[in-house]
Amino acid sequence: MKTVRQLAALMLVTITANAQQGPPPSPVSVAEVKLTTIVSTVPVSGTIFSRNDIQVTSGVDGQLLFVAEPGARLKKGEAVARLDDTQLKLQLLEQEQLAKRARSQLKFLNSQLERQKSLLSTNSTSANQMEQTESDRDVAASDLRIAEVRMKQIQDQLDRTVVEAPFNGVVIERLRRGGEDISRGAILARIMDTENLEVRAFVPLKYSTRVRAGDDLRVFGFESEYGGKIRTIVPSADTRSQTIELRVDLNRNAKQAWTAGQLVSVAIPMRSNNETLAIPRDALVLRQDGTYVFRVDNDNKVQRISIEVGDSQGDLVAISGGLSAGDQVAIRGAESLRDGQSVRVMGGGSFGRVSEPGA
Repeated sequence: MKTVRQLAALMLVTITANAQQGPPPSPVSVAEVKLTTIVSTVPVSGTIFSRNDIQVTSGVDGQLLFVAEPGARLKKGEAVARLDDTQLKLQLLEQEQLAKRARSQLKFLNSQLERQKSLLSTNSTSANQMEQTESDRDVAASDLRIAEVRMKQIQDQLDRTVVEAPFNGVVIERLRRGGEDISRGAILARIMDTENLEVRAFVPLKYSTRVRAGDDLRVFGFESEYGGKIRTIVPSADTRSQTIELRVDLNRNAKQAWTAGQLVSVAIPMRSNNETLAIPRDALVLRQDGTYVFRVDNDNKVQRISIEVGDSQGDLVAISGGLSAGDQVAIRGAESLRDGQSVRVMGGGSFGRVSEPGA
């Protein structure tokens, strides 16, 4: 009986000691409060265009042999279309023979003129005959130059029978087919550069002072986000919509995921860049009585701090009230914490990174 009373007393002492020690420390992850720049943005609709999108035309009259099919990927210099060059080759051959005849005639007249000059001193020929020969020689020289120019013209036309791609691109439309007779300037196909894409967006004038050529912007598409850089701002406002046009170059990753004609949104800054305190969004504890965070002190105890939430960017939110740069706040396990509770820090959390515009 005495033993039972001793065991009961020992259990009572143990329970009392545990109660005095309180619950074990709660595990939490923390992140540091940092001073950074968060810019509130407004989405503006934009459309992706190719910087090189042209209609390919014929440079000569003739019959088409072939035109590349839609979807064909061509490198710069490869044939988009080809025309029959038989007649031009025959014309070139004819001009080569005319040039050869003019060259022979010029050689003969030059020799004739030299003989007449030597005979003039002995009165074996007249000055009139020599002048006639000299005139005939000049005409032959002119005929030769005309034939050579005509040969170059025909060669230029021959070169134009092969319509080459002016850049690396894709044929997106074919308007003529092989076997058709066409005239110079006829539209044969449309080719588009898929590597050099840009976004054209119209920004309200009230935000126009927030953007400059060279600025990095975020561009959003369906379930994706990429960076871009403003290449130019068209300095003319639309009188009806009161907007100006931005042209934003997309980075290489966007070019692989997006295509010309796609609708996107461009994040335009609403205010100037100002540094502010920021924390990861996961640190916020939302309650009916307000928004607060739990700051972890050097003794691994938490303090409930009421804050006001400002602008956001990516995983970061701007905050004000009760915190300083360098403070540690709980970002995992904060929902169940109480003011003054002891915690066990499991490791630093990632400080909500924002995707770089060029990423």
